Amino acid sequence: MDVKVEIVDPSRTYELRHRVLRPNRPFAETVNSTAVDEAFTFGLTEGEDPRILATATVYREEPPTACTPLTLLGSMHRAWHLRAVATEEHRRSEGLGKLVLDAIVDFITERESALLWCNARLRAQGFYTREGFSSCGEIFEVEEIGMHIIMYRTIERRPST
Repeated sequence: MDVKVEIVDPSRTYELRHRVLRPNRPFAETVNSTAVDEAFTFGLTEGEDPRILATATVYREEPPTACTPLTLLGSMHRAWHLRAVATEEHRRSEGLGKLVLDAIVDFITERESALLWCNARLRAQGFYTREGFSSCGEIFEVEEIGMHIIMYRTIERRPST
């Protein structure tokens, strides 16, 4: 598999994110949901095809205070919020989402040790658990989007060589 994961312009991911994450919502909502200053959007492409097959965005944001483990870990680590994680439906279970997540972890650990957290859709909870995330707090509903749970993991800074 000849794939590449890199930081991309968020606009290249809107169609995929809309189709996967918000298909019954207005397209503008997809665009506005990822409009965060100082966010880094990662995209995975294959071969010479410029279409994004998997994506995620990460930016610095403190975790919810209602989750005690996150509050404690957040006081010892810089917090990064992972969101808008999407993979083409017909390409799921091929490891593309893991490759995007690995690129994000590498990006962060080049800079610092960190707390990486997200509001995970329940249907994706298994993916995050396999990738070392723990859940925190109660299941909650994001209106018209679905059921979620907060998940998190710490990542340690990679030693410089």
